[in-house]
Amino acid sequence: MLPLSVDEAITSVAEDHTSGASRIARVALETMALLVVEEKGHARAEDLAEAARRLSEAQPAMAVVHNVAYTFARLVGEGLEPMAVRQQILDEFDTAKERIARTYLKIAPEDAVLVTTSFSDNVLATLQLLHEKGRLSRVHVLEARPLLEGRFLAVALKEAGIPASLSPDAMGPSLVARSAGVLVGADSVLRDGAVVNKVGSYGLALAAKEHGKPFHVACETLKFDARHDATSWPGSPAMNPREVWENPPERVDVDNRYFEVVPASLVTAVVTERGSFAPDLVKTMLAQAK
Repeated sequence: MLPLSVDEAITSVAEDHTSGASRIARVALETMALLVVEEKGHARAEDLAEAARRLSEAQPAMAVVHNVAYTFARLVGEGLEPMAVRQQILDEFDTAKERIARTYLKIAPEDAVLVTTSFSDNVLATLQLLHEKGRLSRVHVLEARPLLEGRFLAVALKEAGIPASLSPDAMGPSLVARSAGVLVGADSVLRDGAVVNKVGSYGLALAAKEHGKPFHVACETLKFDARHDATSWPGSPAMNPREVWENPPERVDVDNRYFEVVPASLVTAVVTERGSFAPDLVKTMLAQAK
C-alpha cells in the first residue's frame, strides 16, 4: 500500500483536466519523488512500480506521464540517487521549451498568422520567441470546449504582448483558411507518427490539409509513445456529460471526450527539442525504441 500523501497526489493527477501534459508530468515526477521521501529515501521496488503504474493509468492519453514515472522508477531501481534523477528529468523539461521554440523558428513563416487550440506550455514558449523575433503577426486561439483551456492561453499571450483573439472551436477551419498554418501541442506522439491532442485538433489538421497549410506539433520527445499506434491507442475515456450540457433531456445522450487522434498523414512535422521530424521519421525512431 502506498503512503496516503502519494495516494492523494495520484488522485490529483487523475483529476487534473485543465493543465497541459508537461505540467501534469511534472506533478507525476514530484509524486514519484514524494514516495521516496515518505519511505525515508529507500523506496521499495514494488512501490515504485505500483506508483508508476497508477500514475500512467491516471492520465492514459498522456505518454509523458507514463514515460516520466517509469523512467524515474527504473533509474532509482538501478541504484541512482533519487533526487539526482528527479533533477535530471526536471532539467530536461526546463530546457526543452526553449529548444523546441528555437527548432520551430527555423521553419516558421515570416510575419505569421497562426491557429492553435487548448493550452500548451510548449506552444506558448514558441509563440513568445516568434514574437520576440518579429516573426508573429497574430494568433487565433480556439476555446477548447468543454473546459475552455484556450482562454488561459489567450490571456497568457495578451500578457506577453502578443496579438491574439479567442474564437469558438467551430471557427477553426475557416481561420486556418486565412492563416499561415497551425501550431498545436501534443499529449502523445504515437509510434506510427499519429498525434493525440485535445478534441478539435483533427478538424484543424483536416483544414490545414485542404488549404495547403502546415500542421505542426510542438512537444518534447518525452511525449513519444512506443506502446501504441492510432489503431491500438485505447481512446479517450468518456467524461462527465454535464460539462457539455448541464441538464440535458432524458432522451439525449451526451458524448464528452477530451482527446482525439490526428492521423500521421495530416501531420507536417513534430517539432521537438532535438529537431523537427516528419511522421515517417517518428515511426522509424519509435520502431527502433521498442
